[in-house]
Amino acid sequence: MREFLKHAGIWIGVYIVYTYMSSYYDDIRIIAQVNNLNDSLFMAAFYFLKHVQIPFLYEQKKVALFVVSLLVSSFLLSAFCRMNGYLWMDVLYGKDPDAIPFMTPGSYILKSIRFYTPALAFLAWEAHIARRKDLDRMRLLEREKVTNELKFLKAQINPHFLFNTLNNLYSYVQTQSPKAPKMIMYLSGILDYVLYKSQQDKVPLKDEVDTIKKFIQLESIRYGERLKVHVKEDFNGQSYISPLILLSIVENAFKHGASGDIDSPTIDIEITDDEESIYCSVWNTKSQYVGELNDAYKEGIGLKNLVRQLDLIYPEKYKLKVDDEEDSFSLSLQLQSMHE
Repeated sequence: MREFLKHAGIWIGVYIVYTYMSSYYDDIRIIAQVNNLNDSLFMAAFYFLKHVQIPFLYEQKKVALFVVSLLVSSFLLSAFCRMNGYLWMDVLYGKDPDAIPFMTPGSYILKSIRFYTPALAFLAWEAHIARRKDLDRMRLLEREKVTNELKFLKAQINPHFLFNTLNNLYSYVQTQSPKAPKMIMYLSGILDYVLYKSQQDKVPLKDEVDTIKKFIQLESIRYGERLKVHVKEDFNGQSYISPLILLSIVENAFKHGASGDIDSPTIDIEITDDEESIYCSVWNTKSQYVGELNDAYKEGIGLKNLVRQLDLIYPEKYKLKVDDEEDSFSLSLQLQSMHE
């Protein structure tokens, strides 16, 4: 019913527009009567083209038959219109029907253009609407794909350091170490962030940095005094960031910088921002004995995972620089700041 009312409104609108446009040249009462026929022919051209000629000929790649059918249908419409002119329309205009040729090539072309103009306009509009719906559907599917891929990428990060931390906590609980309660407190804060806040599109930069500090405290308990971590932070508290981006960088620095047989592993972390960008640089010493571990970050899920997330969340809005030396590894990242 809704579709019927929509089409009825369209053809009433066409009738009014054509009647108004022709009223400048002829008596509007005569034009109103003639346009009753014209409107019917407009409708016939449109529905026959849409429901017969296009789906059964053009879309079936029967181009020759489609062209022939257009010529035949346009000729029949023109002939029908001229027949009505001969029977009654010419009299309304005060013309002698016998003095007017039944049809000339020029009149046939003009009538065909007139009858198919509304049909082509409506078909073009329907094609535009259908294309826009397809684009909206494609954008929705792309957003859902990106969302699902991001969840998958984050799922690759989260279990890794949680698994390591739980293993460490287990050993301290077994030995009844006084460090265990602190580890539980830090781990609780990280879990709250990872399981809940990380599901948001963006979080305050302060929340990400606070979680990084909890992670550093956990790792400092694990490695003891032989680990040297220097953290420099300077941000205004107004910037927002996609969660887990910076945390994953720091986590990998610990994994590939503090792990392995290194006498005094060192990690330097700097996080700053301004009105436009967030800056993060992480430098870490690199194990000389476990090359496979260092290569895993460069070639495994670590760095590739990070780059893929940046491409999805910050397309053309980030700068990443990696400097891989024999005894150190550094990563510098500049992100366009998000705002509330």
